[in-house]
Amino acid sequence: MGRSLPEMGTWDAVFDDTYLQTYLPSVDPERTRAEALGAASLAQLEPRAEVLDCPTGFGRHALVLAEEGYRVTALDRSETLLAEAERGRGAAEWPRFVRGDYRELPFEDASFDAVMNLFSSLGYLGREGDVGVLREFRRVLRPGRSLIVETAHRDGFARFARPFAWRTWGRLPDGSLYLEERTPDWAAGTIDTYRVIVSPTGERVERPYVLHVYSAKEWVEMLHEAGFAEADVFGAWDGVTPISPDAWRLVIRSR
Repeated sequence: MGRSLPEMGTWDAVFDDTYLQTYLPSVDPERTRAEALGAASLAQLEPRAEVLDCPTGFGRHALVLAEEGYRVTALDRSETLLAEAERGRGAAEWPRFVRGDYRELPFEDASFDAVMNLFSSLGYLGREGDVGVLREFRRVLRPGRSLIVETAHRDGFARFARPFAWRTWGRLPDGSLYLEERTPDWAAGTIDTYRVIVSPTGERVERPYVLHVYSAKEWVEMLHEAGFAEADVFGAWDGVTPISPDAWRLVIRSR
C-alpha cells in the first residue's frame, strides 16, 4: 500500500466538496440498500466474504455491505469523499477505507471474493484505460469469483434522450444554485458534462468532465479483453431480467 498516487488533475477535481453538495442530498437509502444487496446476491457471496468496493465514493454501498456482515475494503482517490465515508462508518470495524487509484490497486493478487464497481464509476479514462482497470479488478479477484458492474447504458441514453433532458438545475440545501448541461457525442460514445454551482454569495465553481458510455456489447468485449471468462448483462438486480434497448442502466456480472 505504499505506492504513490498519480498527479491530481481535472478528473479528481470533479470528486471534491461540490460532488458531495450535489449528490448527498439526492441519496435514497432504500435504493442504495437494494443496489448493494442486489450486487451481493449476484456475486453469490458467502457470510463474511471479503469484498472490494472500488471506487467507493462516500461509502454508501460499502456501509450497507458491512452492515450485512461482509468484510469490505473500500478504495477511492478522493480524500474529501473518503473523509465523508469515515464519518458514516463511525466506530465500526468495517468497512476499511483505503486511499488509492484503481488503475494500480494496492492489493495482492487474488485478495477478494468479489469486486463491486457501482454507479458509473468507469468511463473517465477512455476505452484503453477502462480495460486496464478491469484487468486490475480481475487480478485481485480470487479464481471463480465475480466482478459486479452497475453503469450507464449508451443505447438507452441515445434512444430516448431529448434536448431538454440534458439540462437540469435546482437549489441545493445551502441555497446554492446547481446547473448541469450534458452534450452527447454518439459517434465518440461520450457525454460531455458541464456542471456549475453558484453559492448564495455569488461564488461560482465549474466542474466539467467527459464520461465514456458503452453499449452492452462493448462491455462484454472489454471484459473479455481484460481476461474475464464470463460476462452476463442484465436489466435489473435480479440477475434474470434481460436488457432492452430502452434500458438506462446495466448490471453486469463477470467471472
